This record gives sequence, structure tokens and C-alpha cells, in this order.
Amino acid sequence: MPRPRLLPVLLGLIFVFAAASRATAGGWEEFGRCLTREGATFYGASWCPHCRAQRQTLGDAMDHVRYVECAVAGDRGATTPACKAAGVNSYPTWVFADGSRASGEASLSWLAAKTGCTLPAGAQHAGKGAVTAPAARPHSGGAKIIEVPD
Repeated sequence: MPRPRLLPVLLGLIFVFAAASRATAGGWEEFGRCLTREGATFYGASWCPHCRAQRQTLGDAMDHVRYVECAVAGDRGATTPACKAAGVNSYPTWVFADGSRASGEASLSWLAAKTGCTLPAGAQHAGKGAVTAPAARPHSGGAKIIEVPD
């Protein structure tokens, strides 16, 4: 009767897998908190596909990143006062504590290097199956930037 032994083994494996998943999520949450502590702010728009990709790249970290929504409901050409005041005219835009900024999707490794935050072990993705995006570029033109009319 090997079945009674199999149940505790299966339950043990499920417990180990669940604990590992929580630890990984916790690492990403800490990465998001660190970005915020270090003064990084992500400006984006709900309708922007590159902003959506950036949020997916951040995965579980996104819940703890300082994010400013620039879209005005019902008016795709309008920008919120907070984004106008910050001089954001393309999405996504990252603004850092030193006053520098980068437009476009930022890779996790680039954000880590820029802010001094440590990526969690095994940082090939940020949860939810997202993969690292291309490195952010300094504030200039490019295919992954959406310009907003003044």
C-alpha cells in the first residue's frame, strides 16, 4: 500500500513550492520598494502599450513603484497637471532623484544599476511571466516612446 506514503510527499512538495513562490514575490516587492526609496518615479498612461509592457516587466514590483498616471479619462490627447508640472511629454518616462530622466521601456537591470537597488535572485522575469525589456534610452526619440501633444 504505497498510497498513504505518497500523500505526505505530495503535500510536502506543494508546501515547498508555495513557500518558494512567496519568497520570490517578496523579493520583487522589495525591489519595487527600493526603486521608490531611491526616488525613481514611473510616469505613464493607461492607454500606452509601452507603459503596459513596462508594468508587466516590473511584475510584482509594480505594486510598490511610485507611479504617476498621466492619462485624463476620455481624452487621449490630454495630460494630468502632475505630468505637465514634471515636464513629462512622452511615455513611459522614468524620473530619478538626481533629476535625470529616461524615456522608453527600462530593463530591470538598468533600473537596478541606475538606483543601486538589488534585483532578486534569478531575475530573469518579474513575476507574471514577464521578461526583461530593452534598456531605457536617455530622453530622446525612439520607437518605444509615445509623444504627447502639448
